[in-house]
Amino acid sequence: MNNSNSTKRTSTKLSRMVLSFYCVDYTGDRRSYDSLQANSQLIDHVATFDYQISGNGNINGNISPEALKLAKSRGVKTIMLVHNINGSIDGFSAYSAISNRANRNRLIGDIVTKLKKYGFDGVNIDLEGIPAQGRQSYTTLLHELGEILQQEKKLLTVAIPAKTYDNPSDHWSGAYDYKAIGSIADHVVIMSYDEHWFGGAPGPVASLPWVVKVMDYAVITIPRSKILMGIGCFGYDWSAPGQGKAVTWQAMNGLISRYGNVQWDNYSSAPHLVYWKDGRKHDVWYENSSSLAIKLNLVNNYNLGGIAFWRLGLEDQSFWKTVYSKLK
Repeated sequence: MNNSNSTKRTSTKLSRMVLSFYCVDYTGDRRSYDSLQANSQLIDHVATFDYQISGNGNINGNISPEALKLAKSRGVKTIMLVHNINGSIDGFSAYSAISNRANRNRLIGDIVTKLKKYGFDGVNIDLEGIPAQGRQSYTTLLHELGEILQQEKKLLTVAIPAKTYDNPSDHWSGAYDYKAIGSIADHVVIMSYDEHWFGGAPGPVASLPWVVKVMDYAVITIPRSKILMGIGCFGYDWSAPGQGKAVTWQAMNGLISRYGNVQWDNYSSAPHLVYWKDGRKHDVWYENSSSLAIKLNLVNNYNLGGIAFWRLGLEDQSFWKTVYSKLK
């Protein structure tokens, strides 16, 4: 009898790339592992959320040895993710690390050392909230890192915020020069979710009109084959504006079973649930197989490289059935 961890991948070749993000949120959290184990035949790359950047350019964290072993045994490429999230987004540390030459050199050296040491196939740079004045520094980081990774035959992938036009002074997206990034990186994850977020007013996580505008801009600045549309396997449950809580794709089944008041918003092409609890109205916006199918149609219509979804273990099998149906 074959051990599942050592069974080589039986590839179910899709027409588009599927990159998945792998996380361990707490000791004993096996959600990402179990999903990777069950669905590896539909996954091309897995990015492990392991390393956090510091202001001096060092990256700290621990690899997920189980994830690497499983991915390699299934023929899934492994991507080391470098981020600046410590409870919240730390744009200051990221800016400090990339804007100072010595810090940037230290960061690049640390990344390359760990890629080689653990046998990763590439890196994903997920530095969010960099202030607008870091635009050139961020591009320089990618350029300098990219030259080394090309020599080492390693992949450079990035995750960048969604935007519908370029405003270099914008506090959230100004630092990310799509055209420059698209000329350097091998794959570009456009985080086309969080159109509405837990700290704001209720609304769809990624409405269809907004995603279309995001992709309309992306494809004129980044080669289509490099673009991976970001898909969020989550939603938000707002009890009041600014008081939203994340809810996973899987957890929605429980809310629907309990309250059952699911509506379909035609404008946004997204499901919406309204319920009352303890005298408070709750607005829930989320993704399901229907809204996912519409987004995957866009991936095909725009002839994009594929998708990247956040994250393994939040989804259920309806997600994978839809991915297979639309991207096979």
